[in-house]
Formats: sequence, structure tokens, C-alpha cells
Amino acid sequence: MFKERILSAWQSEMIKLNKRPWMTRLRGGEIGIGHYQSILVETYHNAGINPQQQAFATMYLPGKPRELIKKFYQHAISEIAHDLLALSDLKALGVPEAKVVNSRPLPATVGFTAFPIFQCQMRAPLGYLGYLYHLERLPTADGGKYAMMLKVLGVKDDALTFIDEHSTVDVSHNKMMDYYIDQLVTSDQDCNELIHQIRVATKLHVLMLEGALERAEDDSEWVESL
Repeated sequence: MFKERILSAWQSEMIKLNKRPWMTRLRGGEIGIGHYQSILVETYHNAGINPQQQAFATMYLPGKPRELIKKFYQHAISEIAHDLLALSDLKALGVPEAKVVNSRPLPATVGFTAFPIFQCQMRAPLGYLGYLYHLERLPTADGGKYAMMLKVLGVKDDALTFIDEHSTVDVSHNKMMDYYIDQLVTSDQDCNELIHQIRVATKLHVLMLEGALERAEDDSEWVESL
């Protein structure tokens, strides 16, 4: 029952956010290679810290749920070096590695990436679960569509490794999310809290994407200023 409510809430939030101007353009393929490069830079910054965040979250799980902690660590290990997929895609698109590695994330990326740490320390682990739920659901829902759209723009397979990886691997990760929900969401109050945090995380991620798209739109030489 909880899993169905949670999925429905995430889907409803995505429908609402996808009506925003930048998301409408993105989903309609009304972007260029520079926009995709910009998204990948911010994805590189965000993905690089995600495994450590999941390990960190286990410190705040109630009780000593050893099997759940084990699952969290296994999940985190599978995410290690996914930032390097984004970096590889950028290199295939002609962006110098040093530019990306030495760049600073945009403000919205900082906010999105810091959100799960704040939730663990100041509220509850369900806040982290909301962040993770969105990140795992999105690629399996839309990854294939975005890959096809980018291919139409001329992006080759060697610059789509991040999307391709998450479009397939995250199917199994969604099953892990169902397990996490079974273990951590045990009441209507838990469910409502998780749904709220999913909505917050989803909005923050969209703000990150919009920030990346705006950068590429506003300055055709943005790569040089990284």
C-alpha cells in the first residue's frame, strides 16, 4: 500500500515539474549539445558524492538494522565512480577533463547535493530516502527517451554512458528501494513524511537541471569559464 502511494506521489510531482518552461524544452528536445554538456558537469559533481552519502545515512537508521545497513552499503558500492561516467561523456563531447574536475558546482547543485545530509542530521533518514528514491526512479522512467533525443541531436553512444548505465541498472535499484520502504515506512506518518521529502528532492533536482540549462543558454563560451 505504501509503495503504491509513494510512486503515485512521485509521478504526480514529475508531471507538475515537467510543465516548467525549461523542463518542457528539455523533454521536447529543444536544446543543444552545450545544454547537455552543462547538465553532465553538474551531474558529475552530484554523482561523485552519492556513494558516501548513502554510507553516511546508515549512521542515522533507527536501531541496528544490520541487513538493511548491508543493503545500503552494497547499493552505495554499486554507485562508486558513476561520476566518472559523466566525465567520460564530457570528454567524448570535447570538454577538457581538467576543466570539469577543477570546476565548482552551481548553487542549485550544492543545494541538491547537501539536502540528504541535512535531512539525516536535522530531521530523519526518511529525508535521505526521498532523495534516493527520486534519483533511482527518474532514469528508468525517462532515461531511454532522453538518450534517443540526444542521438537525434548527434550525440554518439560514447557520450551517453551515464544515461545508459542508469536506465538499466536502476531497474534493480528500484527493487532495492521497495525493500527500503518496507523496512523504514511503517505508518501513515512515515509515508507522508517520505512523500514530502520526495517532492522536495525532486524540485531541488529540477532546479539543478534548470541552472545547468540556463548557464549554457546565457553564455555560449561557458566551458571556458568553468
